Order: sequence, then structure tokens, then C-alpha cells
Amino acid sequence: MKKRILICIFLAMTFNSKVLAQEGWYISPGVQIGIDSRGKIFRSAQVTLGLLIEEYHFTSGLTIGYKWFRKFDKSGKKSWNRYNYYDLQSHALESIIQPGIGFGLIQGDNMPLTPRFKLWAGWFVLGSYEFINMKNDDSKHYFGLFGVLPLPIGVSGI
Repeated sequence: MKKRILICIFLAMTFNSKVLAQEGWYISPGVQIGIDSRGKIFRSAQVTLGLLIEEYHFTSGLTIGYKWFRKFDKSGKKSWNRYNYYDLQSHALESIIQPGIGFGLIQGDNMPLTPRFKLWAGWFVLGSYEFINMKNDDSKHYFGLFGVLPLPIGVSGI
């Protein structure tokens, strides 16, 4: 019985909690590892510059990142192809799981600017889903785990 009560309390806190933070600018570095819908591994690194305003239930930021896709040539030799991406991201502050959404562009060698779409949820460690319609690859769906560390900048008292 105690276990059920604790689970109910945890769920109530998770879905009805507001994350408290100070208003101002923040920078959030992040790293990710994941797989695409065909089982190929990818990794990424990004930095987000964002703004938190207390009156709003969400925060927004601009993100610059690199994504590396593991490729094998015909002889089986492994290499990593690098792509640059730029996103406008936003996430809700009303829940401790902090769901978010991002829209942006990705480009790399032999690939023009291509739209990308991203969803995530979590706190410090985020599960993520991305849709990227790369013309030179048949995989469009990417699933991963992100580690992020939002750090306030320009906030008095910190």
C-alpha cells in the first residue's frame, strides 16, 4: 500500500510541478547519442542560448549543433559524417519532465539545407525524437538520449 501511495505522490508531483528558476539568459550545452530507424548509431553536441521570462510558461532558445552519423564504406571501414544544425527550440516549464519542441535546419557535405523537427522530454537527461528528411539516406527517424546542463548567465546573485 505504501508503495502505491508513493507512486501516486511521485506522479502527482511530476505532472503538476512547476520548475522554479530565476529570470534571465541561460546557456545550455548538451551531448546526445542515439540510433536511427535502421539501427545506425549517431551522436551530437550542441549549445543553446535561451531566455527565461517568469511571466511565461515556457522558455525559448537558439541552438547550434553538430551531428555525426556513423557510416561504413563497401570495405566495411567505419567513418563519421558531420552535419551542422541550427534550431529554434522551446520547452514548457509547467512540468518537471519539461517537454520541448524544436524546428530548424541541418546541412552537411553533399546535402543542402534540410528542415528538421525535434521533440524531447526529461530533466538533465532527455529522451528525444527527431525527423530529418535526408535525401541521401533512407532513415528519417532518429531516437536518442540527451544530457544537458542549463547554466544561468547574466543573472544577479549567481
